[in-house]
Amino acid sequence: MKKLLLLFILFLSLGSYGQKLINSGSLIQGGIDDGEKLMSAYLRPINKAIVFGLSDVTYTKIKKEAKHKLLLSVKLAYVAVPSDDFTYDVSKLGLQNIEAKDPHNVIAQSVFGDSIKTITMVSKDTDMFGRHLFEFETPAGGGKNALPLPYLGASLRLKYTNLSVNFIPYVKVPTSDMNVGMLGFSAQQDISMFVKGLRDKPYGISLQGSASALYGNAPLDVQPGGVTVPVTLNGSTPGPYDTQEVNIFYTSINIGAYVDYTIAKKYTIFAGGGTNFGTSRIMVNGNYPIYTADPSGTGSVVADDITDPIDMSDSFSRTKFEIGARADWDRFYLQLNYNVATYGGVGLNLGYKMF
Repeated sequence: MKKLLLLFILFLSLGSYGQKLINSGSLIQGGIDDGEKLMSAYLRPINKAIVFGLSDVTYTKIKKEAKHKLLLSVKLAYVAVPSDDFTYDVSKLGLQNIEAKDPHNVIAQSVFGDSIKTITMVSKDTDMFGRHLFEFETPAGGGKNALPLPYLGASLRLKYTNLSVNFIPYVKVPTSDMNVGMLGFSAQQDISMFVKGLRDKPYGISLQGSASALYGNAPLDVQPGGVTVPVTLNGSTPGPYDTQEVNIFYTSINIGAYVDYTIAKKYTIFAGGGTNFGTSRIMVNGNYPIYTADPSGTGSVVADDITDPIDMSDSFSRTKFEIGARADWDRFYLQLNYNVATYGGVGLNLGYKMF
């Protein structure tokens, strides 16, 4: 049942973004260096959202209980994306060989941008008639302003420590060709139990640390037909293009501290803060048609096939403040939290106490 729920949430959330990531492969067709800059600008918001979202639901109630040491849960991090990251300005990317066709229309959509708008990119080189050698469209956005990131969790309660594992089984995301899997570990250590004056109080202090990794893979379909070439095409070396794929890898680490207060043993409010940092890596592998000006200067274009064109990495960090509340019943618990930070948002943790 929980796996079905996870797949349903994946259907609603990651499917469209996975397909947008796949569509971004077309950005490399105007040249490797320029293509990497365009892909980085288009995908940077989702890279941040995933890195931060992997560490957004890590609090576990630390107070010792007489029973229920193993807990299973479904978690959801809902990461809000700032409106400034819905778009990017192609004129500020330092592109060498391509530019916006309309110099007054240089704002392209990121993966979270408008789902309809695109702009046309053209080669800076022209032929003797002043025609651009080739042109292509930037991909549209997903039309959403947040990323829901679901995963499963299991926690083991020890005397003063909670150990947790979070995961997404390696599955195909519905509505896209993307496969994803995620694994993370977390530990929360009760500090108040070591302070004599706090042992039997309804409030507590704890330290928490977590580390997570997410991997994704999808086939690409970047074909020569995606680029318009109005001039002579020389030196074409077509295909095969059936080896194309994109691989994504994210890591996320969070270190923080919490204070909590329990009311009538069933209800807990908590607050905390910490540092969250991580990395993203995107690899575009396989054979691709790349369009460049003919080096002979004849005003024609060359379509060269290039293998494994992109391997780009980035790192992100933020400081976050978190508040939340939790209700515990005999077998179930419900936990909500709100993250105040850049790429902040809300978290949900619905759990079942095994034994």
